[in-house]
Amino acid sequence: MQVNGHILKILPISILSLSVLSCGGNRVNIEFKTPREIYVDDSKTDPDKLNKELEYDLRESEKKRRQKEREAEIAAKAKTKAEQKAGAEQKSSEQTTEGEIPKPEDAKQSSMPK
Repeated sequence: MQVNGHILKILPISILSLSVLSCGGNRVNIEFKTPREIYVDDSKTDPDKLNKELEYDLRESEKKRRQKEREAEIAAKAKTKAEQKAGAEQKSSEQTTEGEIPKPEDAKQSSMPK
């Protein structure tokens, strides 16, 4: 009976400990369904090639930035020239309208007999 009693005590403890230990086992062995070719192997990459590609990308982005700056400067210059032309035309039109309207002093002098 003593053997039966020990077995009854050991059996639930061993079942409980085995179930606890086996719980984490399935989680560790789960793999993603993505193919292995997608993962990058660092031993196959060439750092010089990557540096050259990075430098090329930086040069291209710098060229684009400079081109945008030039376009913005050209647009700003064109805008200021247009504003200057508009201002000059407005001044010349104001001067012609002022020249057409006789001043009161000129009117008095022309109406007075000599």
